Amino acid sequence: MSLRSATRPSANLRFAARIPGPVAAAVLLFALTPSPARAQDADGNVFHDGDSLPWGEPSNGTRFLPLYGNYSVDGEVFAFRLEVQPGFEIRPHTHPVTEHMTVLSGTFFVGMGETMDKEAGTAYGPGSYIAIAAGLPAYMWAEETTVIQVHGVGPFSTDFVEPPSER
Repeated sequence: MSLRSATRPSANLRFAARIPGPVAAAVLLFALTPSPARAQDADGNVFHDGDSLPWGEPSNGTRFLPLYGNYSVDGEVFAFRLEVQPGFEIRPHTHPVTEHMTVLSGTFFVGMGETMDKEAGTAYGPGSYIAIAAGLPAYMWAEETTVIQVHGVGPFSTDFVEPPSER
């Protein structure tokens, strides 16, 4: 199977994740228009108090929190957080740069390969660090509310192994 469906963060994202029940699809990993992190001063410093983090509004059960930089800019360091709900899934995909993730709370499941096989995935709990090399297919899911921090160097986009189906 070949990598056939290249997407930018803003394209076809409603198909990136699934939430069961009446919500047809969650718009997740990069669902928001790329923007610099809030509260970043002219020198590039960012100070977010943990009790007052500027989380975005939930989008189909997921919240996005830009922390630093802009993931769509070539060579720019970025960091953002995702809070996903039980039932979150992102189908097999790759990124053009290494994806770095830290699990902050909950349990995040990760599997490698071009086919989603939950039996072959591994559960990662709080404090876990995961780095998936550029171009290697991976898939993820959560069975409980989970917060992950994603960081790296842009441009960060998602290339799905199978093109999203129209619903």
